[in-house]
Amino acid sequence: MRFHILFTVSISHAYYNEVCKDFSFIIPADTAQLLRNGKLIVQRQDGKLYVLFEGDETVSLAEKTLRIGLKLLNPFFSNFTDFNFNSSTPIYRNATNPKALAAVESMTLVGQIFSHRLTKTVRPVTAILKDVRGQVLQTDTITTTNNRSTVSYDITGQAAGIYSVEESYPGNTETVNYYSDTELQRQGIFSVIEIEIDSNFYDTAPEFAIAFAAKEEILKYYVVANKYTDPELQQLAVLDTGFTEDQRTQVNFTKVNATAFTTEDIPPALLGNSNAKVVLFKSAALVQRQQKARQKIQLLKNGDVLIPHLPQPSPDRANSDLIIQLSKP
Repeated sequence: MRFHILFTVSISHAYYNEVCKDFSFIIPADTAQLLRNGKLIVQRQDGKLYVLFEGDETVSLAEKTLRIGLKLLNPFFSNFTDFNFNSSTPIYRNATNPKALAAVESMTLVGQIFSHRLTKTVRPVTAILKDVRGQVLQTDTITTTNNRSTVSYDITGQAAGIYSVEESYPGNTETVNYYSDTELQRQGIFSVIEIEIDSNFYDTAPEFAIAFAAKEEILKYYVVANKYTDPELQQLAVLDTGFTEDQRTQVNFTKVNATAFTTEDIPPALLGNSNAKVVLFKSAALVQRQQKARQKIQLLKNGDVLIPHLPQPSPDRANSDLIIQLSKP
């Protein structure tokens, strides 16, 4: 048999120098059945999903939708990723352009039985549950007489996918979207990818891509100097001398004495004992989190290098606050 690529899905992240391997691809049962019906196979390699079709005996699945779950494998992902899906599920679809994913949509992942909390206290309100095609599945009118804050839904037997609750108030309408999939909900997936197959896929395979941005933070070095005098403390400096070698932008640092710490800084009393003096070196601009350590960000004293490569925030750190201990005999 000869197989050809129908489409691919890749995951990239600005934090990594190479492939992002923080996710696994989950194929729910309905999509697995569609794959069998269309004589498609799925392969996973280096964080990329390949969907292949049999070239000698093509069974077109044009206009059918394949659903894929992304399960997060890295528990520290949120520490270095710039995203705001803490209480919702990102949904990626090629609904606008068949060969590209549209802007990510944020929805609440639910099962087949769920409750919707009304967004306003104004009454009366009519709540209308619709499927992705706009078909009305349930209508509830809530007044001051039968007042309640939630509406319950049971969509057992309906297809998995996007549903919306349209709240019609006097003078305005609110819409809340849900993604119903009991199987993926039980898997604890991070996001859902929906790919509607276009007939042109069989001639030219699209390459779908999801790109995550890395967090940008102020890089802070708290230097805790034991048995240092005030003049010796003032001789300390942090200098980035490796930006040319790394082919990156230089990180410039501002020196902040303990008396000038703000509420956003760690209190000096929490950093050292009575014999220690604390000084902060903070980047003048936001610095992007990255897997590869920046070389030759150095701690110096009176021009002499004390630490040739200061540490960078590791993935398990929620921020870029780093504490450096110095001790003089």
